[in-house]
Amino acid sequence: MESERGSVAAITEIVKLGQRISIKDMAAVAEAAEKSGGALVSVDPDGDWCGTGRVRFPWPPKKAEFATFLDHLVASRINFEVLINGIPVPRDIMVEVSRKYGR
Repeated sequence: MESERGSVAAITEIVKLGQRISIKDMAAVAEAAEKSGGALVSVDPDGDWCGTGRVRFPWPPKKAEFATFLDHLVASRINFEVLINGIPVPRDIMVEVSRKYGR
């Protein structure tokens, strides 16, 4: 159920999303990555308004498992960027997760 637009609940949710990824959220990302064949390889608990994590998947990823991981991020409202390392011969996929807005 979505919060009513302009309500205190909706504003609270927006403010929460502007904060960095919590330890609990990052643990859930790590667990989802492991279930999908990847691994959380680094976390930057920087002092500003965002936390950033990096998840690595071997190449080629298992399509269904990788899609499930990305679906988890979307459902958790965690932003992500996907980078394929090793072009033209891919080695792995790096997924950077954060709650940063606009890049």
